[in-house]
Amino acid sequence: MTRWLPALTVTAAVTALLITLKTDISDIARYYAYLALTVTAPGTLIYRALRRAPHSLVEDLAFGTAIGLIAETAVLAIAGDALWAWPLLAGILLRRQLKTPKYPTKPNMAWCWSVAAVALGFVAYLAWAFLRVNPPVPASAPVEYMIDQLNLLAVAADLKHHFPLAVPELGDEGLPYHWFAYAHLAAGSRLTGVDLPVLWFRLDLPALAVLAVVLLAVAAWRVTGRAWAGPVAAALMYTVGETVLPARAPAFFGAITAYYSWSSRSVLYASVLSMPLITVLVQVLRREHTTRTWALLAVLAVGVAGAKSTVLPVALAGLLCAGPRRAGRPLLVLLAVEALAIGVLYGGEGGGLTWAPFGIMADFAHGRPAVIVAGLGAYAIAMGTRLAGAVFPLRPWGPVERFLAGAALAGLAAAVLVWHNSWGQHFFAIAGFPFGAILSADGLVRAYTSRRALLAGLTGAAALSAFAFLASVPHVRRPWDAVFPVYVFGALVLVVALATRSRFAALTVVLLAGGAGLPFDAVQHANLGTAYHVRVTPEQAAGARWLREHSSPEEYVATNVHRVGSGEQARQSLAYWISAYSERRVLLGSWGYSPSSAAIQAARRGVGPAPQYWDPARLEANDLAIYEPTPERLRWLWDRKVRWILVDRAQGRESPRLADQAELAWSAGGIVIYRLSVRCT
Repeated sequence: MTRWLPALTVTAAVTALLITLKTDISDIARYYAYLALTVTAPGTLIYRALRRAPHSLVEDLAFGTAIGLIAETAVLAIAGDALWAWPLLAGILLRRQLKTPKYPTKPNMAWCWSVAAVALGFVAYLAWAFLRVNPPVPASAPVEYMIDQLNLLAVAADLKHHFPLAVPELGDEGLPYHWFAYAHLAAGSRLTGVDLPVLWFRLDLPALAVLAVVLLAVAAWRVTGRAWAGPVAAALMYTVGETVLPARAPAFFGAITAYYSWSSRSVLYASVLSMPLITVLVQVLRREHTTRTWALLAVLAVGVAGAKSTVLPVALAGLLCAGPRRAGRPLLVLLAVEALAIGVLYGGEGGGLTWAPFGIMADFAHGRPAVIVAGLGAYAIAMGTRLAGAVFPLRPWGPVERFLAGAALAGLAAAVLVWHNSWGQHFFAIAGFPFGAILSADGLVRAYTSRRALLAGLTGAAALSAFAFLASVPHVRRPWDAVFPVYVFGALVLVVALATRSRFAALTVVLLAGGAGLPFDAVQHANLGTAYHVRVTPEQAAGARWLREHSSPEEYVATNVHRVGSGEQARQSLAYWISAYSERRVLLGSWGYSPSSAAIQAARRGVGPAPQYWDPARLEANDLAIYEPTPERLRWLWDRKVRWILVDRAQGRESPRLADQAELAWSAGGIVIYRLSVRCT
């Protein structure tokens, strides 16, 4: 029982957090049962059937959960109504794998507690930065939601009821996308009956966070052969932030974990699937594989491609660096999967990515070469310091080390060489970071000398982190102002590291000096403030949820809500609360997050969504049916599957004649819902 204490402690802490956030206990229990019985259990059986040999129970359970996530997505897409049956089928077909094997390896308690501590720290960050400030549904007062959250919640809602996926606010317009993370949420809601917003804003994020930490710890152990590389790698990614003074960090740097770990669910979900992929690729490079390993590699590659489009490209770059003799066959497997993903999942589109060297620094450098060079140096300090263990201590590199380093460098390089209108280039750096974290952790563990040196290194890193958290840097309106504090802090880190007079302690200081990043972000920038948000009132949410209860998924909604309507983003077409909370497709709502908008902005090298809809006649027809209704105009809606009209009077008041031609079904606080029928048209 003692060996389960770290896992039980994490579970109890997460449960206590959820209860503190007023999550219904029955929802928590159903979600835990769903994860255990329909994801982890069948996924573990599949993993046991495909892996080369048993290693440890924690590997089987963690990697098995990742496989279970991929499998449930496949079942949802192929036979969604039979989603409940797939765990039973897996148990019957793989009943030989039910017997627990004899594991040759067992992590010691110090390792388990260390991983648990990293997981709890990461969950604490997510709780303060995101969970506590985002109620699942506005109840007593308006809530400022980050725009992306409601858009992605709408994607999950669409997958809950439809396949293939469409842009939720543009009727039947297809959405080529890496959608597996949202299929997981859709499957969870269908199997448990738990409200989708509760899964999104409460239950799912802590579970993925803990799983990601454990998977990286296990992957680092397996890849390096050193158990303690696991907790170190997990800490480098999920505890330590960028080596900067957070109050003056240039915006173009982005981040690895701060902000992105909660703002885009696909980031954390893709990290979960990336760790087993890295492990299996290393096994293949070492020629420690069987025929079944290739099947496992293909499954993981498909899962990763569907989780985040940025992961396979950096893995492919790493394999190229490993060399053709070892990497030839896995390279072909990943290339085949990538080609399939581009054709099927991404629709042959680039998602708004364009080639634009140093475009990430456009607002900072304005094309000046000296400033670009200074920016690149600062970027290397901020993003690369945690990876110093990859080269120190000096050691010979084989195919595995070249693979890991190549993938990490490819991610960072892509982030500064391509452009995306929503700053999506940062996702390449995030995708490549686990590869580098494993290699860097291996270097630190190799360099270990004594507990005294470890204490000295941790003390120095803690002092630097405290200084960085509290430091206030004056703003100077000069080109160098954005990067100068990075060089100053980098020099200070170097001074403190050299003062330890121990190579291991110095390396510890360098790797962990960015410890202020996540706490500072949680305290100062929780939920990204209100800079990129949409205000959702209790009446808006109640109207959308009334629609969910009184309509079917095949019935579409027309609306006059096309833009945020208030705040800094008032004119942006990014209001997704209707489809997010109603779980219904909108004929023509907001268009900002759509393939067409991304393509338009990519061609213009613009930032953000397309300001105007590209089919003004269609937009006019939609709006005239609300503001100047006639039987012909309502028939136009009816022919496009619209059965409901939701009007937000803050965006414009509907014509009084609409009540004569459609049935008033619900209203509250300026939100009015009409029901269309054949007689209306």
